[in-house]
Amino acid sequence: MKIQPRPYNKQQDFQPIMTFLSDLFLRTKSYENWFPDRFENSSDSREDGIMIWEEHDTTVNPTTKKIIALTSRDSPKDFFLQVDPAYRHIEPQMIKWIESYRKATSTPEITEVVIKINILEGNSKREKLLSTLGYTNEGIYGFYRIRQPNTPIPEYACPKGFRIRTLKRADYDQLALLIRRVFGHGEYFTAEVLEWLASCSFYKEELDLVVVTPEDIIASFCTFRLDPNSHILSLEPMGTNPDYRGLGLGKAIMSEGIKRSMKYKPPFFYIDGAANNPAANRLYDATGFTEKYAINSWTKRIK
Repeated sequence: MKIQPRPYNKQQDFQPIMTFLSDLFLRTKSYENWFPDRFENSSDSREDGIMIWEEHDTTVNPTTKKIIALTSRDSPKDFFLQVDPAYRHIEPQMIKWIESYRKATSTPEITEVVIKINILEGNSKREKLLSTLGYTNEGIYGFYRIRQPNTPIPEYACPKGFRIRTLKRADYDQLALLIRRVFGHGEYFTAEVLEWLASCSFYKEELDLVVVTPEDIIASFCTFRLDPNSHILSLEPMGTNPDYRGLGLGKAIMSEGIKRSMKYKPPFFYIDGAANNPAANRLYDATGFTEKYAINSWTKRIK
């Protein structure tokens, strides 16, 4: 057996990586690797930060190859390792590649290159490796919120006059404007982005929900994304118009989405990058997303 790294090629590698990530969870039941919908959501804009490691079996003819690990990133400095646990021994090689890539892609005026490798809290082997390689744990990068499928579904209803329905394409401009208002995405989040999301493998129209007022103004929104292979369900995005907060709309729409999702028999639901403030925490706890896991940033500065 021979292990070789190579750059990502979207046309040939996208679906095998999606299957690799899905199968990793089904086999390990671990939350430490990305789930497929997150890779699909980020791979288009961050292809150059993806490096694949393959195992080549040269004992057969023709030689067979299988993906065993890859790097991914959220930003120019924020990286993640996706690794089959049977091949943890290649993680030093992966980190070395990240450091070389980061230095090569930094602009000349930068005198100190910052690299952040973000990992699930409690991965002691990776924490020890990063410490040995000169990385320091600089705290929370984000949180996962997890909901187990056997958690009772709460009964929350919309106030009189409000109703839950599926999103329509005619709503895209209104929803994009509201998402920018809720999350401060600037002009990035547009109707075209919503069109692209609706074309993704994780998209199910029946799980793309909005709460509307009697005048059909969108007051709250949430989308549950379904991985077609593992049936993992993620919640993204979810938010409420500031003009209609405090009415219980978030709890009502999330509960409806969970009810609709259960027919797919998900192994669990998750929220990636879950907000960590009192209002968000009350909402997550009230709707059964009671498990909370931290992602920590391990940082190294190279001159």
